[in-house]
Amino acid sequence: MLAAGAFLTGCVSTSTFEQKSAELAACELRAKNELAACNAARSETETRLTAATQELDVYRKVAEANKQKLVDVQQRENQLRERMQKELTDKSVEIEQLRGQLTVRMLDKIVFRSGSADILPEGMEVLDKLVAVIADSTDIIRVEGHTDDTPISDKLKVKYPSNWELSAARASAVARYIETKHHINPKRLESLGFSMYHPVAPNDTDENKQRNRRVEIVLKPAAEPEPAPAAPVPSGPTP
Repeated sequence: MLAAGAFLTGCVSTSTFEQKSAELAACELRAKNELAACNAARSETETRLTAATQELDVYRKVAEANKQKLVDVQQRENQLRERMQKELTDKSVEIEQLRGQLTVRMLDKIVFRSGSADILPEGMEVLDKLVAVIADSTDIIRVEGHTDDTPISDKLKVKYPSNWELSAARASAVARYIETKHHINPKRLESLGFSMYHPVAPNDTDENKQRNRRVEIVLKPAAEPEPAPAAPVPSGPTP
């Protein structure tokens, strides 16, 4: 009986040992798997952090480059304005610098006869001086036609039914003159008619109406190609 009891006790001890060993092995395996998962997560986090840092560096460089471009544009505009002021001395010509754009405002009396879209010799002279200053730039040249609120006379309505048509015809005439006379790339030119809806003064006096009857040449920096989109930052593993 004693021998049998000892044998059974030995079997139980062996079975318990094997069970504990299996549990320990399973625990070690889980620990290894968890450690591997932690290492993978850390590696993924480091990869994302590196990518985010690189992307931030790209944006920082772009911001610095844009800041320098703005400084360069402002310097160039100041130089253009100084040259224009030396060349365009007629009191009927105004030069305005605002928000990264230069605007040359010419009263219609030196460019067109009343109710006409044919450029006068005086207007051609002013345009020739202006184009001589801006010909070498890459700016977009937008020509805008503006009128006062006086309705088109009956005898002119056949050709210009409203101030829309007259303002557009005058802007087109100036743009066409700049292209054909000075061989400016037409892709740099824009022509717009605004009728009476963008006045610079109330249409309540003859003097103010004269100010509103004008042609404006707006110089806009040429649009640059859109930068390539930044590479997406890798997303982390879904928990």
